[in-house]
Amino acid sequence: MAKALQAFIFPTAWFFGTCAVLYFNPRLDWITILWLLVLSIIIGFAHYLLHKREERKLLEDIDQLIDLLHCLEEQEVRLPLKDDIFGVLRDEICKSLVSQRHIRDEAVRAKEQLKRNMGDITHQIKTALTAVLLLLDLLEADPDHPMEYQERLRQEVERLYEFSDLLLKLSSLDAGAVDLNKAFFMAKELVIEAEMSLEYLMRQKSISIEVSGDDFTIEADRVWLLQALINVVKNAVEVSPQGSKVYISLQQNAVFQSIKVRDSGPGIAREEQRRIFERFYKSNPQSPGFGIGLSLAQSIVRQHGGEILVSSSGQGSEFELRFYLQPCKEKRLVC
Repeated sequence: MAKALQAFIFPTAWFFGTCAVLYFNPRLDWITILWLLVLSIIIGFAHYLLHKREERKLLEDIDQLIDLLHCLEEQEVRLPLKDDIFGVLRDEICKSLVSQRHIRDEAVRAKEQLKRNMGDITHQIKTALTAVLLLLDLLEADPDHPMEYQERLRQEVERLYEFSDLLLKLSSLDAGAVDLNKAFFMAKELVIEAEMSLEYLMRQKSISIEVSGDDFTIEADRVWLLQALINVVKNAVEVSPQGSKVYISLQQNAVFQSIKVRDSGPGIAREEQRRIFERFYKSNPQSPGFGIGLSLAQSIVRQHGGEILVSSSGQGSEFELRFYLQPCKEKRLVC
């Protein structure tokens, strides 16, 4: 628009200036030619000054754009975005750099998380293999008690098998290689199955499960959801004191269905509640397990469009497996 205006103004100014010179001196003599030359020089010089001003402003915009790129690279934005010739370009560059920086930060975090996971996996495997080698040495040194060592060897091998099975399930969920075979079944039936799967552990600690609430029909993949519930209930049994109870309540309303699992343990500190779903994280490093169960449970529940909510106090913790009946943008979760 400015260029078009300049293309109109300068010829118009030269035209009216020429008319004024010829009006006051209609004869074509040297004086007229001199005035026309002066007029042309004045208009040309004005055009030159205007061009230099635009060039200087263009260079300033380029410098500001370069400064903005440096600021964005240093994660500091000090320059306001202006509506000028580079406005659209500046906006697109900002979006691109912010997006790239976000992707880079995510990649760095993923790399660090992978490094920690590999360290934890290596530690778990080496611990089990070290125990197996030690038991084999003891079996050779003390052949009079083979059954005791064989039983402990079996336990370590089963522990290693359980660990590899959990890792395989997690990797399958992460890779999106799991096809959920959804079907309708009763929630209380799922709770009973989970209780039966943990019967041996519950008998060891003399812990019982009390189920309350109205039963409801749930649509989900029964095998995977059972795995998630077992992991949550197992965690509740492990942290509960000897001879206590684990409470499971069923609830359904117009918005969601939920299975709540409440233990009688010492509770979870607020700062730890943000980390309990991290893979391989254990608040007590000496506790049994691998620190994968809750992470796997969360991934499974999210695959079903739900979430796991946690509340805790000094009298215990409650984990709620919540499944939303009406999918909405606010509750859409991706593993």
